[in-house]
Amino acid sequence: MVAVIIYLGVASLGAATAIKELIETGKLKGTIRFYGTPAEEKYFGKLWMIRAGLFDDVDVVMDWHPSAETKADVQSSLALVDFMVEFYGQAAHASADPWNGRSASDALELYTTGINFYREHIKPTVRIHYHIQDAGKVVNVVPDYARIWTRVRDTRRAGMETVWKQVERIAEGASIMANVDYKISLISGIHEVLVNRTGGARLQENLVYLGPIAYDDAEQLFAKKIQESVDKPQVGLDSEITALEETQEHPMGGSTDVGDVSFVVPTVRLRATTAPKDTPWHSWAVVACSGMSIGHKRYGLCCKGNVDDHGRFF
Repeated sequence: MVAVIIYLGVASLGAATAIKELIETGKLKGTIRFYGTPAEEKYFGKLWMIRAGLFDDVDVVMDWHPSAETKADVQSSLALVDFMVEFYGQAAHASADPWNGRSASDALELYTTGINFYREHIKPTVRIHYHIQDAGKVVNVVPDYARIWTRVRDTRRAGMETVWKQVERIAEGASIMANVDYKISLISGIHEVLVNRTGGARLQENLVYLGPIAYDDAEQLFAKKIQESVDKPQVGLDSEITALEETQEHPMGGSTDVGDVSFVVPTVRLRATTAPKDTPWHSWAVVACSGMSIGHKRYGLCCKGNVDDHGRFF
């Protein structure tokens, strides 16, 4: 059997090392690999790894992700597409001869306005984000160039593609209204996760066997101070093992290139507590918890390296 552990380096590397040692002592049989993932948040490196054949001889993949709960993850994710929209106009003096200008910035504003009016007519499962990267350099020049990074998601790739194509048409319409040229460049895209409930149920057995993470008073106080600073109820860290959930048809949340891996290899997924309940993700508050003992304990959960006669890790 060939097993791969991927995602979020230190804890995954520790888990792979622990399993390697069990194989060396004869307590387990098989091959363990640790795969790091370059450019996971933008270019989705696992797509290239799949194409390169790195999963062709793999029997099972396990990944984990930080969370406010500890549980076997049996929910899917959101399919996603990333693309860049660029507008090209004509520069001119904004006061002396603006009639000689064609504003790329106008096109960008019309594009975002179109997206925001479109939001009323998309399904609740859809998410659209954008990041304006360039909308001109100085106030007294009609901008001849503008650039905006756009991302579309849905719980199913088919639904995402429908919205994606409409957003591209909005870009074309914006360019026509502003009388400028435009270009759309695909960055990358990923599928939703194919849920493996059988693997999730086995992982759940191991989590219950291990028991919850124990947090001391100082850690709970730190967590409550974090919650206080972001205006959330001061309930601290959730140390319990969450019961195995029903798989939702349309879960909300983020996206991951593990989704594409799950279509080629059975994938088991874990979430481990690394931050207080309701803490905003992708924020300083989560980072603060990851750099101290709260974060170190979830590392320990992923890396416990013994196995009993029933093949359960502890």
